[in-house]
Amino acid sequence: MIFSCSNQQQSTAVVKSDDELTLNVQKLLKVYVENDFTLWEELFSEDCEVLFNNIPLDKKSVIAGISQDHTLFKSIEVTDDYAHTNYFNNGQVWTNHWFTLTFVGNFTGETTSTRAHTDLKWENGKVVRFQVYYDPTFQIKEATAMSEMSK
Repeated sequence: MIFSCSNQQQSTAVVKSDDELTLNVQKLLKVYVENDFTLWEELFSEDCEVLFNNIPLDKKSVIAGISQDHTLFKSIEVTDDYAHTNYFNNGQVWTNHWFTLTFVGNFTGETTSTRAHTDLKWENGKVVRFQVYYDPTFQIKEATAMSEMSK
């Protein structure tokens, strides 16, 4: 067996939590809760690559999908909100964001909390890649209840 170790780093980064990009990502979450997607339209590039739990979407679909939450849920609250932006020495810029969302269903009346994580890649002040990770089971359940009520 041969083992090899190296101290050479492929890339390093400066990490900031109070810069404009980090604050804008936290504002995206705030305006999502307020059902205002103007900032989303402004900050996301037209051809932004979106991965929702590794399922490819486009900007228009993701905004339509998350705005649907305001039909499904009577309240949405954010807690445990933390973000930082990595400024890599290779020129890439990524913001990482962790938070907990608590929802009260309009159709089931159930309260559900979920932990979520997003990664946003920036180029020229625009989000060009948006990766979202969380368990959407509660949304599917609420959408099913809405569908059942409309029958």
